[in-house]
Amino acid sequence: MTGSVRYMMGVVVLLLLPVSALAAERLAVQRMEGGRLYDAMGDVYNLAGVRLVEQAEEPAVHAAMQEFIDGVIGGADIRFEASPFEMSGMTKNRYGDRIGVILYGENRWLEEELTLRGYAVWSGRAGYPDDLRRRLVAAERMAILEKAGLWRIRTVLDSNNPPKQYWKGQFVIACGVVRDVHKTSARTYLNFGEDWKTDFTAAIPSSVRRKFESGGWKLSELSNKSILIRGFVRFYNGPYLELDFPEQMEIEGAANDE
Repeated sequence: MTGSVRYMMGVVVLLLLPVSALAAERLAVQRMEGGRLYDAMGDVYNLAGVRLVEQAEEPAVHAAMQEFIDGVIGGADIRFEASPFEMSGMTKNRYGDRIGVILYGENRWLEEELTLRGYAVWSGRAGYPDDLRRRLVAAERMAILEKAGLWRIRTVLDSNNPPKQYWKGQFVIACGVVRDVHKTSARTYLNFGEDWKTDFTAAIPSSVRRKFESGGWKLSELSNKSILIRGFVRFYNGPYLELDFPEQMEIEGAANDE
């Protein structure tokens, strides 16, 4: 990790952390598996805001991440604060995992630190508190800029010129200019090339159009705009990514792109 990233970590955490360590609940975390922290009381805490690098994807980066996590669990005071998520009612997932802000050390936010180090990316989770979402997006951009962790190996996918490969559900972050917007009764298609039968396409189901357009703009206005999207890509007339939540998309220059 470079000095500038360490400096950014300190600035982000010490100046912007929106929760009070005094109000946080102390945890006795024993281990982490698959983005879930297990404590001695039998509770499970989900790192819902990020998607961690997987061993099968990048073994060396995953090993470095695990070493970092083991160090946090073994040597830091770990706390949990649910209040930022209470307003949205997002304090537990369907499995009963608790969701909130995990703090460690001198009020460092674990998910933000993992993202800054390039061990995780913003997950695009629906309903995530907007101020925290913005911070994870900013941390991800810093990691990309500094080529931290997985970003030493990977880059953001160019959706206007995607690699020629078979897509089978990989999670990707892609950026490009929307060449065409096509609306049907079932979906709105964002096409990133001249031939929708072969080029990269993002699709928004009609059932969630209103969520995407709640900011006072229309999906039809995305034509010729640069957007960044994230999600699971499969092969369907070329690489195909379905967008179910507005949190999966960032429009260059828009309010959600800060």
